[in-house]
Amino acid sequence: LVGHVTKEGGLAGPRVLEHVVDTVLAFEGDRHHALRLLRAVKHRFGATDELGVMEMAAEGLRGVPDASRLFLSDRRTGVAGSTVVATLEGQRPLLVEVQALTNRVPPGVPPRRSAQGLDGGRLALLLAVLERRVRLE
Repeated sequence: LVGHVTKEGGLAGPRVLEHVVDTVLAFEGDRHHALRLLRAVKHRFGATDELGVMEMAAEGLRGVPDASRLFLSDRRTGVAGSTVVATLEGQRPLLVEVQALTNRVPPGVPPRRSAQGLDGGRLALLLAVLERRVRLE
């Protein structure tokens, strides 16, 4: 059975479909890039926190054995505000680049904090730790 996800992130059609099947997989990706991420939303017989990294090639979709190399292939070293961090997606260790940009704001204007690819709550927690530990304001 093949279904699709709505703009709101739910499965289209009857809710019973999700309960009938053993596994629900989701492909994530951007149509402007060849990279696709495969996640198990539901897996009756195994873990759902694993990540599959796929790449569209001329012969079709293929697995990427070393995703870290792919994620860091365009990285320029020695650039201010950029670092590489190790993270886990399920059992898969990944090296990914994190970039940060700061700017002064005029007095009386609240600073704006935003993140792309990182949960806003997680960003708030990281910034709170920095504010407390290194007296960052």
